Amino acid sequence: MKNPDLPRGWRDPAALAGLPADAPLAVGFSGGADSTALLDMLRDRRVTALHVHHGLRGAEADRDAAFCRDFCRERGIPFCLLTVDVPGERQRGESVETAARRLRYAALSDWMKQNGVPLLVTAHHADDQAETMLLHLTRGAGARGLAGIPACRPLGEGLFVARPLLTVPKTAILDYVGRRGLPYVTDSTNGADDCRRNRLRHTVLPALYAVEPDAARQFALCAERLFEDEAYFERLAAAFLAAEGASPRLSALADLPAPVLLRVLRLLLPQPPTAVQFEAVRGLIASDKPHARLSLPPRLWLTAENGRLCITKKRTATAPDYTVPLVPGGCEVPGGWVFLGPPQERPEPPRAFTYAACVPVDTAKLVGTPVLRPRRAGDVILAGRCHKAVRRLPGLAALSPAVRAAMPLLCDDAGVAAVPFAAVRDGLSENATAHVTFFFDAPDGADA
Repeated sequence: MKNPDLPRGWRDPAALAGLPADAPLAVGFSGGADSTALLDMLRDRRVTALHVHHGLRGAEADRDAAFCRDFCRERGIPFCLLTVDVPGERQRGESVETAARRLRYAALSDWMKQNGVPLLVTAHHADDQAETMLLHLTRGAGARGLAGIPACRPLGEGLFVARPLLTVPKTAILDYVGRRGLPYVTDSTNGADDCRRNRLRHTVLPALYAVEPDAARQFALCAERLFEDEAYFERLAAAFLAAEGASPRLSALADLPAPVLLRVLRLLLPQPPTAVQFEAVRGLIASDKPHARLSLPPRLWLTAENGRLCITKKRTATAPDYTVPLVPGGCEVPGGWVFLGPPQERPEPPRAFTYAACVPVDTAKLVGTPVLRPRRAGDVILAGRCHKAVRRLPGLAALSPAVRAAMPLLCDDAGVAAVPFAAVRDGLSENATAHVTFFFDAPDGADA
């Protein structure tokens, strides 16, 4: 029997997901007014209530879980309690809210897979949508961000999450709860002003509603229009790449309007470009320099090559660590060869190397046993009467990270004695009695 009390703006969750009307549903049930109303609206469907205990809020969280269990038992609604450990599984640098959301959706989707339930229904409503849009607006978001919370989105292979209340204001939900006489619990953290969303909820939204009482619904309708605009631009970008391929012509990219180019780059790159990166890519596309190249995170090269934009992953230097004593004559090191001899003697390496550098050294001033090794974290050299970080020596700025990683250094018991192309320790090259010549290659497969 159809529920006659459904509020204006309600949309069938199965229809939102394109699933049959009798598809089994799971409702994210916190016990608050919104999810309590939602569960009641779906009481005549094949529904299971899922409550996630996050390991936060102590006794209050235990109270909420008990309330949800009792509410469902009294009404004959299947119920399942899922537990996650947010404090224990929170990642470094991750906010509590972000960790809770990540772990919550992981637990919900795992339960759905195990129980063959394709659709999760949540109680996000029009006021939530307004808050999200305002938050994104303060961050300078474009259409994708301002479109806010989607009415339906994939949650995994064959799984979806739908929000049937997304155009229903909070006032209409509270009215429904009152008319139905439904009990619910209140999360005390929602009353605090220690996060931006709560401050918007308590200060900005009431001011907006004073100007326009139906503002929440209008925000939700605006979000839907923006979502349609975003979908249109994404279809244009996908059609462009279908025609151009993964290395599109620079001329074709240059002809694209900025909104379409941005969506093309979102499809091509592993993460959306920032505003600064987007302008840098536009500059690369317009550049007339041959082999122009741009570095983007995470470890990507964008290259203007043969009239096309090519995207390649940076390859990591894999030079091994080693310590090899320096002896007169030729000394083999991984990926290279080092010669110690008198200044007038011309070294003949056993094979051709890409890089070569010669430094004068007074061997009598070396302390202890001189050795050859690659650069290590924290290396410094006394040059110009002060200790300088080897990695910041100006002479190395023109070399790629792979070359700097492969380059052997001359060291002794006092530390770094000589850095090819860059520096010799103070006093070590005066009245030089020998030359040290470094020959080496960058690691195979690394960017030189």
